[in-house]
Amino acid sequence: MDNYDKAAIPSLADCLKAADETREMLVDRGCYAQIPALLTRLYRGTGVYLISDENTREAAGGGLKKILDGAGIPVRGEFCFPANPRLHAEYAHITAIREKLSALSGLDETVPVAIGGGTVNDLVKRAASELGRTYLCVPTAASVDGYTAYGAAILYDGYKQTMSCPAPLALAAEPEVLARAPAYLSSSGFGDLASKIIAGCDWILCDIAGPAGAPAAEPVDTTVWNMTQPGLLDYLERSVNAARGDSDAVAALFEALAITGFSMQAFKGSRPVSGSEHLFSHVWEMDDLSLDGVPVTHGHKVSIGTLAAAAYYEIFFADPAGPPSPPSGDRPSPSQRMLAVSSAFEGSRGRDLVVKTALEKYVDDAAVKRIREAVTDNYKELRDRVLARLMPYEKLKEMLGRALCPLQPESIGLSRSQAIATARRAQMMRNKYCILDLSWDLGLMETILSRMEDSEQYLR
Repeated sequence: MDNYDKAAIPSLADCLKAADETREMLVDRGCYAQIPALLTRLYRGTGVYLISDENTREAAGGGLKKILDGAGIPVRGEFCFPANPRLHAEYAHITAIREKLSALSGLDETVPVAIGGGTVNDLVKRAASELGRTYLCVPTAASVDGYTAYGAAILYDGYKQTMSCPAPLALAAEPEVLARAPAYLSSSGFGDLASKIIAGCDWILCDIAGPAGAPAAEPVDTTVWNMTQPGLLDYLERSVNAARGDSDAVAALFEALAITGFSMQAFKGSRPVSGSEHLFSHVWEMDDLSLDGVPVTHGHKVSIGTLAAAAYYEIFFADPAGPPSPPSGDRPSPSQRMLAVSSAFEGSRGRDLVVKTALEKYVDDAAVKRIREAVTDNYKELRDRVLARLMPYEKLKEMLGRALCPLQPESIGLSRSQAIATARRAQMMRNKYCILDLSWDLGLMETILSRMEDSEQYLR
């Protein structure tokens, strides 16, 4: 275990206690029958409003409505998204849900119930928050960690961002429903879980290479770290067969994803479970990445992002003596940087927000000097800690393959060169320091990308 792992690995119950928004979570066979009592016990509302899509309504919504009707819980209405095209977490859908809920005249205590996967949950989470309501989450697949997370990942004005909003007050997940979900959803969940390996490496980097006052400074929160990192490899091994219909593996996967979500509740941010690998995915989500006309799932994009970030880390730390030497030349000025970012996102609706973010995290020469000194002074410790946490690329690829996750960029509709080049745009997004930012600040990004491109190993 890493030096940060200073406590026993907490259980799911321990992690639920550490979360300050979700009060109860039911994950057992027949738990839908307990939902009426759960609503009465925890919620102020006298009725519910069900939100799902056509697939999740068939999987769980219809049966849940019968249970609610039988228990005398008023169902004030239903909002069902079409199954096709595949639902996106776009802000326009939040507006539609909010308007439907607001139209329930005199019934502002009606409880929104999200029945579905991560997209339905994120849309309802934000809509409920904007109305000042708590909501109930009924997951139908072990596909994301967002069910129990603080915040929702939403595409707003063409820019993928995490919007603040509380996690559900309660969740009720039926294991048989989770196990019946399509295989691609379970493999997506596994990809999302595997990404926590990179998130842990990025946090180590910020802890060790971030001297006080430097942009990289973000000390590891040991309590939150222990919710996600020490038990991660065990959960990955136990859940690797989830996409093959193994019910025990699906249960382990859902539990692990729930725990990572609880860590975000406790931390009030995504640092514990989201790093450079998710930035690749955010770029592709802004590009509306699709394969044969079907949008690629979040977890499958994250799978390729995780492999790309793992390769990036291995190249950065390949030499025990120190990182690659930067090429000669001056750093871009803020005005040059603004032009470069604007050009990289030409035609994107989110361009202005990306430019704003990139300029906000642009650091001056004095800050770069502090960062370089921190890396130089602590290189051996930093390298040892990161490589101890980082799963070797080939092992990571083998594990993702067993879990039926995509392994080559072509599997999600990208060429290898396009996937590698995404690192440049990914670094421009999100003011949350990671290996991409460190390499850019040190002038090493192009060297690393060139070595990745020339490699016969990575992303092939």
